[in-house]
Amino acid sequence: MASTARQRVSPVPGWRGQMLWRAALDLLPAALAPVVGIVVALLIIVLILEWQGADPQVAWRYVYEGTLESAAKRADLVAFWMPLAITSFGLVLTYTAGLWNIGVEGQLIMGAIGATWAVRLFAESKNPPLGLDMGRNGILTACFVFAASAGALWATLAAVLKTRGGVNEIFGGVALNFIAQTFNMYLISNGGPWQPPGSRATETARFPEIARLPVFEEYRRLSPTTIYLTVAAFVVVFLIMYISRWGLQLRAQGKNRKSAFLLGVRTERNTVLAMALCGAMAGLAGAFRVLAPDVIKLTATPSGGMGFLAILVVLLASVSLVLTPFVSFVFAVLSKGGQRLESGFQWDYGLTLDRSLVRVLQSTVVLMVVLAFGVRNRFFPPRSAQPRAEDEEEIDRT
Repeated sequence: MASTARQRVSPVPGWRGQMLWRAALDLLPAALAPVVGIVVALLIIVLILEWQGADPQVAWRYVYEGTLESAAKRADLVAFWMPLAITSFGLVLTYTAGLWNIGVEGQLIMGAIGATWAVRLFAESKNPPLGLDMGRNGILTACFVFAASAGALWATLAAVLKTRGGVNEIFGGVALNFIAQTFNMYLISNGGPWQPPGSRATETARFPEIARLPVFEEYRRLSPTTIYLTVAAFVVVFLIMYISRWGLQLRAQGKNRKSAFLLGVRTERNTVLAMALCGAMAGLAGAFRVLAPDVIKLTATPSGGMGFLAILVVLLASVSLVLTPFVSFVFAVLSKGGQRLESGFQWDYGLTLDRSLVRVLQSTVVLMVVLAFGVRNRFFPPRSAQPRAEDEEEIDRT
């Protein structure tokens, strides 16, 4: 009897090879989906450029010249890319938890306002709080603390509206984005409290030297501080997502919020914490935007749409932290190269391209890749998502 039982449960010869083959069949459509989506997107982009009267080969050359042609331009590209990457890392947390943090744009703006407030308190004021003489490192630290706190508080407000007020985070985020932008304009326009006296420009005065980020001697727009904080943000989110128990809870909550709650996951607390941490990272990105060596002031559009761009990045990366740095870098190339694209065609060919063209190209890539994944899930679903034969028999019997 014992030998018979052992024979029944013994694996079929070659079962490991069969499992590997099935895994490969599942992986192939998943790997081809983004490739097919990008190829289709490139073809559509070529058609759009042709429709606008722009030579696609010349357009790609302009993008290369504006981003990767020299070491100095590559350094400028990295300086532009890192705030986008930090914002995207934070969004990975909220999207994993099933939270559509559309308000990240407002959180980035509030971070810029928080950093500017710290500059005014500790660098520009003749009577700093408690008479503190903080020095350059202390002032920059205060800028980052104020920026992260402002972004976290703004995101927490959206989370509280959702958990306590029943307001969907999408609607709450859109409203808070509008409020943040309106508050920013109040501060720096029409005689606002932060607008320099007698100035008509919608911006603050340039920050003093003591409140500026340190930069590399060879690359005047790239700061080592930005690099350190970007790497630290990636490590923190990586540890949360793949090492900590909290990351497992966020994934469970994102899959099914009600089931996670019934299993003991504190979904309300996780919602607030995930939103707050995402807001803090967006606030840091806002600080980098106003402390950047080529900006060093608060402007009417401190975010430059970077929050919305980060949403596209995370969607295209399929909410994968590992893919996010690479996808955000590609979007940084398109955004930064788009400036050279517009000026190049205007100066060399007298062709004026609409400023929204770059966003159209970026959105086309996202749309095509998302559609490719949708086709893959519809016609080539993974075997784990397919009903088993015994399940189908049970359904037929019932």
